Amino acid sequence: MNLSDYIHETIFEEKENQVCLYELFWENFEEEGFVVTDEEGHEIDSVFKAFAIQNIIGEFVYRLYDEVNETDYEDVISSLEAAGYSLDDILDYCENTPDIFCEEDSGATVKNALDYTTEITADKLLELFSADDLFDYIFSATYEFEQDFTFAFEDVDEFQAFVDSNSDRLDEYKETYPAVMQWIEQGMIV
Repeated sequence: MNLSDYIHETIFEEKENQVCLYELFWENFEEEGFVVTDEEGHEIDSVFKAFAIQNIIGEFVYRLYDEVNETDYEDVISSLEAAGYSLDDILDYCENTPDIFCEEDSGATVKNALDYTTEITADKLLELFSADDLFDYIFSATYEFEQDFTFAFEDVDEFQAFVDSNSDRLDEYKETYPAVMQWIEQGMIV
C-alpha cells in the first residue's frame, strides 16, 4: 500500500473544499522532512500528523462557527487499522516516542499522542507560514463564500492565487474574528 496515497484519499479528501489546503500544508511538511511516508518507522507518525492537521482545521472551524471539532483519536485508530496496523503497533509507536504520555488505558494513550502531534504540527505550521497566512488559508478553505466569492479550486496554485488576490477582503475577516487570529498567534493549542 502506498501510505501517501492512503492519507490523501482517506483523510485529506474527506472534505472536498479543503483538499488544496491539506495538500499545501503536506507538501511543505514533506519538503521540510517533517513527514516521511512509506519509509519504515514513519508510517504511523505520518497518519498522526495528517490527523493533527485535520484537528487544527477542526479547531479553527469550531472557533469561527461554533461547530464541533469532529477529529477524534478513535478516527486515528480506525484509519491506522484500515491501513494494516494493529492497536499494539499504535501503542508501540506511542511508547517509543518519548514525548507521548502513555497511560494504562489505550484510548487515553492514543488521545495523548494525537494531542502531542497536534501541538508539534501547529508549531511547524507557524514555523512555515505566518499567522496571517494561516488564517487566510484556513479561512479560505473552510468559509462558505456565498455572497463574497465563488470558488472551486483545481489545485494548490489556484488556491494560493485565490488567497493572494483576495488579501484585502481576508484582512477584513481577520478584523471580524480577532479571537481566531489570536488563537493562531498563540500557537493554535487545541
